[in-house]
Amino acid sequence: MNATSLSPKAIALLLALLLLLAVSNAFYSYRLTTSQQNIEFVVNSHGDQLRKLNQNLEQSSAAYSELENELAYAKERLGTAQIELRKAQQSSAHLARQQKEVASKWGERLSKLQQEQAAAQGAIGNLSSDIAGVKTGLSSAHEQITSTRSELQRAIGDLGVQSGLIARSRADLDELRLRGERDYYEFEVAKSKRPERVGNVSIALKKTDQKRQRYSINVISDDRTIEKKDKTANEPVQFYQAGFRQPTEIVVNRIHKDRIAGYLAVPKKRDSRLQGSASSELPPSALTMSRSDQPQH
Repeated sequence: MNATSLSPKAIALLLALLLLLAVSNAFYSYRLTTSQQNIEFVVNSHGDQLRKLNQNLEQSSAAYSELENELAYAKERLGTAQIELRKAQQSSAHLARQQKEVASKWGERLSKLQQEQAAAQGAIGNLSSDIAGVKTGLSSAHEQITSTRSELQRAIGDLGVQSGLIARSRADLDELRLRGERDYYEFEVAKSKRPERVGNVSIALKKTDQKRQRYSINVISDDRTIEKKDKTANEPVQFYQAGFRQPTEIVVNRIHKDRIAGYLAVPKKRDSRLQGSASSELPPSALTMSRSDQPQH
């Protein structure tokens, strides 16, 4: 059968089927193209969101690392504070025991004297003398307690020698000046190639660690250089000078990124026998300095 044998109606029906097939193919092609575009849009959108999430994750990781560092530093500072607190509690407990013992001792004696006064009314004069002695004893005990409190403000220097009173503030330093035991020179020294003159010595700041509150300096005194490494804030840094039997002390109260501030304490009392022969007559502690405190040539 060929096309010439088909009726017009069959031909029209065949053409309609072909047209319908072409329209269906075009519709499905359009739907497929639209679906592909939607999929690409969704993929691109999710890709942007994924990149943003990656950026946020990186920022969060950096912030977490910073928090970890801060937490480690806080733990270190807390441990130091706890050690200092325990030491203060032990000193306070020792002082409280001393006060209690002294109060108990003199309280018992005063009670005994009061009983004797009541029993011996005729010996008022003698009893008054005893009471005066008790008052003197109480005053002496008070002085002992005050001295004990004062000793709590002292420290052992880096040469193993008992230092003078330590000033931690300007008010403390003014109080030490009033005592007149030493000459005090305040300073603020910055990192520099040239040492700075402070009192009768020169100080060169070599290194600071503000986080750990430590520093290293060179002290130039009597034509010699003394190296002091890894010292802490409020630590008495000691060295001997010609003509002095007591050590000179440096106390640094504040440690910054590139400078330190504190004071130099020089003994007032000279010993003429030590002048010009300091190394041969210094106290034994001065002759056994650690290697870091030996003069640098």
